[in-house]
Amino acid sequence: MNDGQQICEMKAQRSRAQSMYRTAIILAGLVLLASCATTPPQISSAVLADLAPTGKLRVGINYGNPVFTVKSSGSGEGSGIAVDLARELGRQLGVAVELISYNSGGQLTAGLAAGGWDVAILAFEQARTNVIDYSAPFAESDATYLVHAASPLRTAEDVDRKGVRIAVSAKGGNDLFLTRTLKNATLVRALSPEAAFKLFVAENLDA
Repeated sequence: MNDGQQICEMKAQRSRAQSMYRTAIILAGLVLLASCATTPPQISSAVLADLAPTGKLRVGINYGNPVFTVKSSGSGEGSGIAVDLARELGRQLGVAVELISYNSGGQLTAGLAAGGWDVAILAFEQARTNVIDYSAPFAESDATYLVHAASPLRTAEDVDRKGVRIAVSAKGGNDLFLTRTLKNATLVRALSPEAAFKLFVAENLDA
């Protein structure tokens, strides 16, 4: 399981438990990010102090979501929509951008408590609004379960049964959503999406 063009200040609230549910991927921040403007807008010193208190913009990037970000196996450089948005925001603010890498949404969220980033590209989840202010979403993607070819589980509703075990990345958007909505199935948590997939295979989990 695993995310428009305007980014503005507001808190979003959206989730629905259907056979496939939508996860809003949003930028945690407090300024309007216009799409690729030629001339950067005038930014007040108060906004700069809030968004880039160290003089550079530290952007948390979740490399556990390949839909929006990937890292080159050779150079280690990041690329993708999340990286492009981070660099464009820095350009409009007129400050250098430092990409702060995380392997999962859960680890990225935890990085905030340690003061590890100033803004981030991160999936919306209601549980995170206690500590994060979200902009409007810039994109959505559908997500559903992965099961074995011979599995009797054919719909999302089928999965929520007693005895069904689901591999999930700990404290990621999927984990938070399923923790809130599942009534019978059991979540088996791993440290990252990649680790969750390996756990699903190694322990022959159901989804």
